[in-house]
Amino acid sequence: MAALGASMGLGDLQAGDILRGGAPSIPRQTDASAAAATAAAQQARASQQDALARTAQALNAVRNTQAQARAAALRNPAPIADPNTPGSFLPAVPDGLTPGGLQLRSIISGADAPVESRSPAATTVTIRQRQQQALLEWDSFNVGRNTHLQFDQSDAGAAAPQWIAFNRVSDPSGRPSQILGRISAPGQVYIINQNGILFGSTSQINVRGLAASSLPLNDNLVARGLLNNPDAQFLFSALPIAAGAKGTPAFTPPPSFLPDNRRGDITVLPGAILSSPLSPDGNGGRILLAAPNVTNSGSLLAPDGQVILAAGLEVGVDAHKSSDASLRGLDVYIGNTGPSDGRARNDGLIDVPRGNAWIAGREVLHLGAIESSTSVALNGRIDLSASHDAVPNTGYDPAVPSTGAPFLFRSTGPVTTGPGSIIRILPEYENPTRAIGSELALRSRIRLEGSSISFNQNAAILAPNAIVSGRAGTWFYNGTPVPPVSTFVSSSGLIQMERGASIDVSGSSASAPLSQVILSLVLRSGELAPSPLQRSGPLRGPTLTVDLRDHGTYRGRSWIGTPLADLTG
Repeated sequence: MAALGASMGLGDLQAGDILRGGAPSIPRQTDASAAAATAAAQQARASQQDALARTAQALNAVRNTQAQARAAALRNPAPIADPNTPGSFLPAVPDGLTPGGLQLRSIISGADAPVESRSPAATTVTIRQRQQQALLEWDSFNVGRNTHLQFDQSDAGAAAPQWIAFNRVSDPSGRPSQILGRISAPGQVYIINQNGILFGSTSQINVRGLAASSLPLNDNLVARGLLNNPDAQFLFSALPIAAGAKGTPAFTPPPSFLPDNRRGDITVLPGAILSSPLSPDGNGGRILLAAPNVTNSGSLLAPDGQVILAAGLEVGVDAHKSSDASLRGLDVYIGNTGPSDGRARNDGLIDVPRGNAWIAGREVLHLGAIESSTSVALNGRIDLSASHDAVPNTGYDPAVPSTGAPFLFRSTGPVTTGPGSIIRILPEYENPTRAIGSELALRSRIRLEGSSISFNQNAAILAPNAIVSGRAGTWFYNGTPVPPVSTFVSSSGLIQMERGASIDVSGSSASAPLSQVILSLVLRSGELAPSPLQRSGPLRGPTLTVDLRDHGTYRGRSWIGTPLADLTG
């Protein structure tokens, strides 16, 4: 085992890539070094092909495991262990609207009563939503294997992705909700059950946005807007929240049906499929799982979207700052975790093409596969963060960027990538979309942060031309200034890699015709702005040919093709 120190940054590693204009990041070789360069290129190509083959094989194995688990559960359903009562099993779930299945208590607002229809093959339960926010109370929220629960949000028209159906479960049995069948909606569905939620191997979720939590949902933010949060209150909290400085009421979570007022966990079993498909206008959705402990052993899919696993007793979110386009989604903040909670674990598959996967908790365990991709327009990003013990920033003002984030971290825990685990972000080689320029505006990013970062045996990160950063240390919190500050320090951190672990950010082995870098053009006033005297000289007007591989600095200005013109456009 090799100790690599307290911090790691690979952001300066670059290589040429067909999707970045085909331009290598080093000058063209002279004849004297051509042979050595060719040999090095061949070795690099062979190494990358090996990395591609190994990670592809591992990902296929994960996908096959998921398919086999689902097929086995469909053929022969087995009893499911009750996570809240060790040694016992959960009862079988009947289909449809019935005690032990979907048992509605009341509709508070925004929706019609559920309508059930049965056929020999399935039972369909339809809930017609009438307002942008609907609130339903349930005595039990169990979806049978042959049940399809659909939220009809067609009244919203094109605005359906912004509609939310809140489902609050108060089940005195203390058992978690069992989702064994289908749930679909063109908009968002929230499921809140303090006993926990279990997605079985036969479950299939297809909604624009899914939030499943065993932590009580902050009613203040539901009424005001989930991201309208100037008082920096946690969105999900099992602990009381004091009244906000700007007049927001206090929030007291309802008591739990479990011993010691504890809350259940969120578990996704192998074979389960939770997906957030693209909207008609091409935007991605979100899957958010929040609980004291969160385990994903199934498949979570969100193209162009975001998947969040958040483990703790308090979970806060905030829209990621617009100045950083590498993440199009939410930042996640873990508050109090208690002595035995806060474990976020992925040993299944998270698939977020051109999107973000964010795993957060007091302890982060990645034992399965996470895959994303980068196109010419959108990057892939993966965050594994064991920063926690966050507190509200008492000086926060969303209208004043200098006041910082709404929450400030105070502690860190371990981040572990398990044996044979995969994190992969590949360029979309087959995507026909092209962009003008010599590089992409958004590079792939992978961020790991905790008290320690461990890459176990044969753990692999493969992300051509990506920015991979690892920070091991802790947070120094100072609440005296206004606003208070929290600074990450690496005085006690450790990053270690075991035998066979690898981090590969080398450039893509891709070929392109020479014509892609040989450009014929006519220089006009805009291109000749760096050389004003040439606007009426011989370079203006005739067709010129330049090589985009030529680049350098002339009089303090970076240039490509020729120093006499600006060809960046």
